[in-house]
Amino acid sequence: MKKKNIFIIYAVLSFIFTSCINDFQEITVYPYKIGDFYSEGGAMGIVYKVSDDGANGMIVSLSEAECAWGDTILTLANDTLDAINNINKIKQIDQWKQKFPAFYWCDNKNKDGVSGWCLPSKHDWEEILENRFIIDETLVDIGAQSILGKTYWSSTEYSKYEAYHVDFILAEMQFYAVKLNRKKVFVRAVRAF
Repeated sequence: MKKKNIFIIYAVLSFIFTSCINDFQEITVYPYKIGDFYSEGGAMGIVYKVSDDGANGMIVSLSEAECAWGDTILTLANDTLDAINNINKIKQIDQWKQKFPAFYWCDNKNKDGVSGWCLPSKHDWEEILENRFIIDETLVDIGAQSILGKTYWSSTEYSKYEAYHVDFILAEMQFYAVKLNRKKVFVRAVRAF
């Protein structure tokens, strides 16, 4: 009986502490600044870039996945600035959802009336890298996974076999990750607001 009561208490406490994102939503308001929690129209993330005095900008997703970039074919998804351009090139490839899991994971966030999520470009990651400590502090405060100590895919292809990725261990962009690598390379999505 004691074990059952302990389990019930644990379940209640877990529920209370996992609802911290809802509590955090209420205190973040426009104008947004880097590091703010963003939640509008069903999209949630951490602000990493602002423009128009905080009315517009970019967010990075709260969730992440560990997967391969994709197939070792030359895709021409090599735009260092425009992630949307890169995903549009990937979507022209037959069976892209099966062949390019990192892109598919990000694109799969576009549902329930939310659109615009994509795999970050090399430039997107450079901007996130520049403000990594502010962004990570908010991620940790709301109970999301930290970005520090990991590597993440960019949407920017480097060669037939490699793609750029950001290394939050060494705090730099790198290009030598093999696209088929499924372990220890993570994915997060970005979108404009």
